[in-house]
Amino acid sequence: MQREDFMDTLTIKESDKQADAIFKKIFHKQLKSYMDVIEMSKEGITKASLMEFIHFLNFSPDQFAHLLPITLRTIQRYSSKQKFSPTISEHIIQLVFLVGKGIEVFGSLEKFMGWFNTPSKALGGRVPSDLVSLKTGTQMVMDELGRIEYGVYA
Repeated sequence: MQREDFMDTLTIKESDKQADAIFKKIFHKQLKSYMDVIEMSKEGITKASLMEFIHFLNFSPDQFAHLLPITLRTIQRYSSKQKFSPTISEHIIQLVFLVGKGIEVFGSLEKFMGWFNTPSKALGGRVPSDLVSLKTGTQMVMDELGRIEYGVYA
């Protein structure tokens, strides 16, 4: 693979442009490549940014804590400028990508949230929001969004 081809694979995909818009709104950063995501994860997401994302979704902190591999109490202990670990930060960023994909597929945050909080036959009758506290579940939900986008229903 030539260097130019490799760099193209790092460039933010057109399909992730909705997530990029959320990044600008929540994190006040423009994504140039997926390497930015890695750097943001390593640097850590602040509690203030997490709270902006929670507000964007119109969730309570308690509702959102169920989407993360940490407890509400842990979130509450952080000061607004304190940063989460790279693992938790990466998970938050993956949720931004998931929400971006959901908005793209369903056309609005409201329609995506309706699907996100409803049992899905393709996910074994599970509610998508119940699966995303783990990376594997987040990927399963992202894969299902891809199938819906292309009209492939399980």
